Amino acid sequence: MTRVRWWGTGVVALVLLILCAGLPLVNEALGDRGAPLAPGTVLSAGTERDGARPVTFVVPSAGWVLSKADTSLTSSVELFSGDVVFNLNVVVPLGPLDARRLWDGLGRIVAVGGQTRLGAGPAPITTAHGLTGLTGRLMGRDRAGMATVFATDTLGATVTAAGPPRAFREVAAEVEAMARSVRITAPWP
Repeated sequence: MTRVRWWGTGVVALVLLILCAGLPLVNEALGDRGAPLAPGTVLSAGTERDGARPVTFVVPSAGWVLSKADTSLTSSVELFSGDVVFNLNVVVPLGPLDARRLWDGLGRIVAVGGQTRLGAGPAPITTAHGLTGLTGRLMGRDRAGMATVFATDTLGATVTAAGPPRAFREVAAEVEAMARSVRITAPWP
């Protein structure tokens, strides 16, 4: 008769337990969730050409963290400060693009999520670089924020930021400063 030894199976089970339960804890401890950003950091998104990405913005103050998991520099950048999430998305149009059409499209996209909606009647906004667009409120159950859209002939950008109302009020000026720092290098074929 053959004698069965279970210690090997036990070791394998222990290793799997450590890998499945321990690695997420190690990742969290090592800060895998994000990278803190210094005031004045310039972030860029979009398809890189000649060493540069076409859409940029500036982080105005400390306290913002780059979400590594939710950022794809070819299309979007996500930051967070406490419970407030800031997103910049690059829009590559399939046809003619203007800020009003982009605002309406963003409104439909936001509504699909069911958590928030755009406020009616966006207001004009102009960045420090002369880029014009539309901005307005983003609201939902237990959420407050803002949305901004910019459009050029060849590219667009949407900026959304939202969080619990009190948390958003604390960083609203910083969110507006980031939106006003958006720059789209055009034309970008």
